[in-house]
Amino acid sequence: MMRVSVCFTNFGPYHLARLRSLAHALKSHGGRLVAYEVAGTERTYPWSAPRTEEPFDWVTLFPDRVLETIPRGECRTAMNSALERDRPDVVGVVGYARPESMAALNWATRAERPAILLSESQRIDHPRLWWKEAIKRRRVRRFSAGLVGGPRHRAYLADLGLDGTRVALGYNAVDNDHFARRAEAERIAPDARRGSPAAPYFLAVNRFVPEKNLPRLVRAFARYRQEAQPAEAWDLVLCGDGPAAAEVREAIAASGVAKSIHCPGFLQADELPRWYAFAGAFVHPSLMEPWGLVVNEAAACGLPLLVSERAGCAETLVPDEGRPSGRRFDPSDEDVLAASLTWMASLSGAERSQLGARAAEVVADWGPERFAQGMLEALEMAVRAQPSRRRYEASGRN
Repeated sequence: MMRVSVCFTNFGPYHLARLRSLAHALKSHGGRLVAYEVAGTERTYPWSAPRTEEPFDWVTLFPDRVLETIPRGECRTAMNSALERDRPDVVGVVGYARPESMAALNWATRAERPAILLSESQRIDHPRLWWKEAIKRRRVRRFSAGLVGGPRHRAYLADLGLDGTRVALGYNAVDNDHFARRAEAERIAPDARRGSPAAPYFLAVNRFVPEKNLPRLVRAFARYRQEAQPAEAWDLVLCGDGPAAAEVREAIAASGVAKSIHCPGFLQADELPRWYAFAGAFVHPSLMEPWGLVVNEAAACGLPLLVSERAGCAETLVPDEGRPSGRRFDPSDEDVLAASLTWMASLSGAERSQLGARAAEVVADWGPERFAQGMLEALEMAVRAQPSRRRYEASGRN
């Protein structure tokens, strides 16, 4: 029985949906998944994932600790010890920066196991310094294969020295069916609109941090409201929280349209569908966004999309070819952002429904099953790329 391991920092709803799908796919091929999470909780993404029986081995390295409080050395040691104990045949490694990721890569090298890099980095995410890129190249070239979100991410790994023919797609996925079902149930619930605006509204779901560009969105929204007919003007809902919350609040206070902007705070995954259910459109204005999984969620709920061209998901979920699912825009241009809001709100309900239906069609190809398919493709690539490496004997495995 082939055993595959993957490690994330902390399991949220996205990770669990992907891991379940991968576990089922591996089982159909006679394999088994060992899924590690570093810590039971983390501050950056304080999601809550109840621990239930799963089709994979769920191992938490530090179950009673918060991720940000664990020293790097302890992460490395714990990861190495877990791999020595479980001895997987293939190691899935998320990124090339965190200590447990490098420990997993080093273990795979010593144990002569193929290592698959799971990455959502794209070249445009940050200014690139030559010496940092040199370090990345040395690390990336040690991997046997890769799994990424879309074409931009594959191109960046190729720039860093991992052969693009050994990089599969499908990393960035959410449980599409869950969000679609929950949103539809909310639409027909007796108390459906509890707490949400009665009129159509623009919806944004983000951490409140500078790169999410929320103050500019607020200013662009204020310009839209100034030009819109009062009886037809939409509201804006900003779901989330974070270290830049004060800056967002200041922008709202200065906008002149504060009564039309709603901030329900950070919401767990099960609380979001009711906000998706009644939104007129989803807007994602990030200046830097490796992918943008909230766009997947919104698309699964059938919302038309306004997406920053800097988001890694932009070309995949708002493609140029075929029927449109929305519009991409330059997030640094306030005029363009305001015009995009005006354009969306000016469409008829039927036209927006067509955009939303197309968004749901597009994202349907990028759910957890696609993650599992991509991992299997990457696994095959990794094994083929290193035929001379010792294969772990299956004897004695259960």
